[in-house]
Amino acid sequence: MNENVYEQILRPVVFPKMYTVRQKFNEDHILNVSEAVSREVLNFPGIEKITNKKVALAVGSRGIAQLPVIVKTVIETLKRFTCHIYIVPAMGSHGGAVSENQTMILKHLGVSEDTMGVPVKSSMDTDIIGFTEDQIPVYFDHMANQGDYTITIARIKPHCSFRGKYESGMVKMNVIGLGKQRGADYCHSRGMKNMGENLEKIGRVHMEKSNLLFCLGLMENAYDQICMVRAVAREKIMEEEPGLLEKAKTYLPGIPFGDIDLLAVDEIGKNITGTGMDCNVIQRFTSEHMKAVPFIKRLTVLDLTEESDGNASGAGLADISTRRLFEKMSWEKTYPNSLTARTTAGCKIPMIMENDFDALRAGIKTVPDIKEGRERIVRIKNTLRLDEFQVSQAIAEEIMAGEEGAGKEGGKSGQLKIINKEGFFWEFDQTGALITGWEDENGKNSVV
Repeated sequence: MNENVYEQILRPVVFPKMYTVRQKFNEDHILNVSEAVSREVLNFPGIEKITNKKVALAVGSRGIAQLPVIVKTVIETLKRFTCHIYIVPAMGSHGGAVSENQTMILKHLGVSEDTMGVPVKSSMDTDIIGFTEDQIPVYFDHMANQGDYTITIARIKPHCSFRGKYESGMVKMNVIGLGKQRGADYCHSRGMKNMGENLEKIGRVHMEKSNLLFCLGLMENAYDQICMVRAVAREKIMEEEPGLLEKAKTYLPGIPFGDIDLLAVDEIGKNITGTGMDCNVIQRFTSEHMKAVPFIKRLTVLDLTEESDGNASGAGLADISTRRLFEKMSWEKTYPNSLTARTTAGCKIPMIMENDFDALRAGIKTVPDIKEGRERIVRIKNTLRLDEFQVSQAIAEEIMAGEEGAGKEGGKSGQLKIINKEGFFWEFDQTGALITGWEDENGKNSVV
């Protein structure tokens, strides 16, 4: 870039001193996930029906905690019944709605034929297994439909773009994940405002007509740890999932501050959440009908995860980003999501700056009516990891002035503790990349 173009504008920007804050949430979680998974599968009523049968194991594109361990455990447990197991990607239109890309996404997540010891059969072909009352065709992955039974693995949590009795979870894994691009397209046909209604309507046909045996429902706490594993029979999913969704909402972490000048997010990605960043956390949504409570003036995103495989859905929610993220973007893998979901907000291009240094300075520079020396800045690794973040001095002083370890009222926050009360300044390498990482328990800074 020509320095004279905008360097003179950005040069006066000064970064404030930062402090690392640890946020303490409910830590309840399963210590031995593999053992819990195996127990749930073995204790499922009627599991012996899969003996000598063909079983499709549906795995999605989310970066679920310990996903390779969970998938491997399910496979090894099912093998006790001498069934013939294969994996199918259950991720709607992700990977640009290309079967080879969906296989690659699973590989990025640690799930492949080599690591799991069973075939991965990926196809975008679908079969129509029924119709809703208003004659909407209900699609089901052709490869999964070729099996005698299908078993799915799904994380249950609030969705980023719509509200309903069923959001991200077991029903959606069938309707959207195993519906592939066609199924996802029909479910989104009336827009995000009616997504919950469509999901339930189409889901009921799936639960009646598909070869689904059960779904292994998972729940994570605010530390990205598995806190629930439950095998739910196909005929009980519609009844049980709403209650599990309400439980999952209690684990959703938040940013416990209001009136933030700049939120800096290290990384976004489809493995983190469907919209790259959890819209419930940042209060910016890809769907215009969602009610937001804006509290961030500027949002800067620095990078795209490798696991996202070029799908930069959610980048459009940011105001400013980096050339590094921009060059990782694949239109072929990003746009099918937005075309299918009938929304464009998440795939727009933010202001692109040369590097982290410029992107962060531009974030501060563009905040209207910012108070010099009292900037309110928060930096997070991603929207899954809110147990540790960095805050500017103005916010740190608020924490220190309050009762030790007290969180703010009104948010889904935990107890707060500043790790290093001396503070530090962000450091950048010669390319302008941010090298200041996250602090350990002793307050020593480490590069991410």
